[in-house]
Amino acid sequence: MSDPIALLAVTTLLSVMMLGIVWSLRRCGQPGVTLWLYSNLTAMGALMLFTLRGTIPDVLGIVVANGALAWALALFYAGTLRFCGRAPPWRLLAACTLAVVAGIVTWRYVFPDFNTRVVIVSAFHAWFCAATGVALVRGRPRAHAASHHLATAGFAFFLAAAHVLRGILSALSVMDDPATLVSPGLNAIFLVLGAIACPALTMGAVLMIHDAMVRRLEAIANTDFLTGVLSRKAFEDEAARELARAARGGGPPVLLIVDIDHFKLVNDTFGHATGDAVLAGFARLAAASLRATDRIGRIGGEEFVVLLPGSSLDEAGHAAERIRAQAEASRVGHAGGQAGVVRYTVSGGYAAWQPGETLAQLTARADTALYMAKLSGRNRMLPYTAGHRAQMAAGGRNGRDGRSRAAAG
Repeated sequence: MSDPIALLAVTTLLSVMMLGIVWSLRRCGQPGVTLWLYSNLTAMGALMLFTLRGTIPDVLGIVVANGALAWALALFYAGTLRFCGRAPPWRLLAACTLAVVAGIVTWRYVFPDFNTRVVIVSAFHAWFCAATGVALVRGRPRAHAASHHLATAGFAFFLAAAHVLRGILSALSVMDDPATLVSPGLNAIFLVLGAIACPALTMGAVLMIHDAMVRRLEAIANTDFLTGVLSRKAFEDEAARELARAARGGGPPVLLIVDIDHFKLVNDTFGHATGDAVLAGFARLAAASLRATDRIGRIGGEEFVVLLPGSSLDEAGHAAERIRAQAEASRVGHAGGQAGVVRYTVSGGYAAWQPGETLAQLTARADTALYMAKLSGRNRMLPYTAGHRAQMAAGGRNGRDGRSRAAAG
């Protein structure tokens, strides 16, 4: 078995392994995976035909094999576009692939010339490898590490450059330049580079799929499923980091706790579906009114918590009042097709972090201010003051882990 055939056989086995890996990921829910699966399946068939070249008719070993490999690369590009949230241009992909097949047929049977066929195939592969790299760079995640996207794009650009070089050398050979004739060894290297394109790019795709799945699981774990704000655990982690930053000399944060007034009455009167709509609606308006650096989470039931980094009590008071006013002015339609709207109000309490204070201690002070806002008639936002402690002690309020209120809402 000649060296090129041996290398093609090894590449075919690699393609089979990558096909198995992509097959196992077909139900992961990520767009583009099915097209990558078809790409590897098509590439595997093309590589088998290349390996059998010489023992099968040239129409299979040359025309069909090159056409299948070109379509495999087109499918991989289409899968990349889908993975990046874009629609593949199917007509263009089909037209380009048919053009390659037509060129191979013409310069194999009408004007037999090996170098011209190489130029045609190299141009196609270079274009689609480069296009795949551009799609990955443009579609990389902005808010997270994009190393897998960039590494796969880098390899795609490398393959594109290799095909450009091969096409140039073959084009110069067409012009009978003896100094640039492609040697058999160099041609074998280029042939293997073209053969490993789909398996190698698929390896990068598998890493990108894994990264996307991890980010999706992280988002599920860190997000409250109903309201879309941070979950309690995610908020506590964010708050702990912010308090640590403040302890190192950063601006002190303010913690605001907000409770929807008489929420149980909303559920009892209009149903839990309407109550869920109220929670989701409030979360949206509160999040929209905050700064990009602020954090909002749901810590249970109808209770939300907001962290305002680097804020004074006055600034936090303005933000809290803005949320209260927007909630009072908002209207939520009845769930289940009932006519009318639901109106609601919110109460809140906020406290500024003090050096050496833990998150639990800061939360307890903000919670105390919230309790006083409820005692004062609700639909208001109050800051924590030293007098609140005495009022609470006089009222004999018992806490549940420093977080309960005698009058819940």
